[in-house]
Amino acid sequence: MITRLRAWADSHTSEGRWTPVAITFHWTMAALVMFQLVWGWWMSGIPVGGDKVAAFQLHADVGILILLLAVLRAIWRLMLPGPVNDADKPGWESKVSRVTHFLFYIFIVGLPLSGWLMLSTVAPEIPLRIGGLVPVPGLPVGELSREALWNLMWAAERIHFFMVWGITFLIMGHVAAALKHYLFDKDNVLSGMLPVVEELEGEPIEIIPGTDEEETPRKRTPPRSGAR
Repeated sequence: MITRLRAWADSHTSEGRWTPVAITFHWTMAALVMFQLVWGWWMSGIPVGGDKVAAFQLHADVGILILLLAVLRAIWRLMLPGPVNDADKPGWESKVSRVTHFLFYIFIVGLPLSGWLMLSTVAPEIPLRIGGLVPVPGLPVGELSREALWNLMWAAERIHFFMVWGITFLIMGHVAAALKHYLFDKDNVLSGMLPVVEELEGEPIEIIPGTDEEETPRKRTPPRSGAR
């Protein structure tokens, strides 16, 4: 099965493109991360109460989903490496690209884990579910002293805060680099991660000169075969 998967993946990566699975992982996680950033900043201004608890619940559920997707994406990447494209050219840009992707994985894993730790120390009674469906237990910190729990919560909150800012600046730099590759370098870095949209095939159009100065387009009638 792995051999067939690699052969299928090679049909895409040989053209400098990522596989459809990798593209789906990328854009799904990008959308979820953007949602988390916007939702996180918005819910911080909600007054304490039931609405704030519900907002935190959704934020936590989506975070656990992102963590699961990050693990699955890493496994897929290890099984089926991506393409070699213009981003891999020797030079400082390829080094920055590798560091950026490494930092993305740290943030995408670290943010849900730190949030999970905060929830487990402050409100372990709040249910946590992957995507709101599959229940997930809290981290095993219930036996710690109140002082240890407070220290853990404080550290997790600081890590979460700085990682939010870190991934925000990283996203801005990532988008700027992708636009540079597309607008100025005109290479295949961005196009290799874009979904492929098949062109619609229509009937050919024959231009028939009209009786006046305008030309009237008309569909060309395909020749009929003798078989009925």
